[in-house]
Amino acid sequence: MEKALAVLLLPEFSELEAALALEAARRLGLPAYTVAKGRKGTFALAGSVWTPTYAFPAAPQPRALVIPGARRPRERARDPAYLAFLEEVWEGLEAVFVGFNAHLFLEEAGRLPEAVAASSGLGLEARGHRVVASPWHREGRVYTTRGGLHLLEALEAWLGRPVPLVD
Repeated sequence: MEKALAVLLLPEFSELEAALALEAARRLGLPAYTVAKGRKGTFALAGSVWTPTYAFPAAPQPRALVIPGARRPRERARDPAYLAFLEEVWEGLEAVFVGFNAHLFLEEAGRLPEAVAASSGLGLEARGHRVVASPWHREGRVYTTRGGLHLLEALEAWLGRPVPLVD
């Protein structure tokens, strides 16, 4: 598989953000897949269950990684399996996209940039980050967002073209 967009399914992830990333990739002809700790179904915030395309050991190197928001994302970054996956793919990534609260996952993993676009409710300022007044912000390869459709805006900026939302 050519380098693709991978969507990391943390437990209780945002279906909206995962679906936005996958649909944007489909509409633009970019290969995409989902990846999780295992191949069993992963529960999402709204109650759906998604079966990931790959489990960590079998996932190909992605070109970009989308981390949708999730319930308790910081806890997942304390799990050695998530940290090992992030370590394995990090250097080969062109871009990392952060959903509504996935900042906490990257922060716990030690990979969140100093300046971020985020909701003030995440408390990032108190932990030394500068929250910018923008719906999304790029620092290095990391695109932080306020989540939802702002994630789509960041993907469009990376790809250099708009994603048509209607056929």
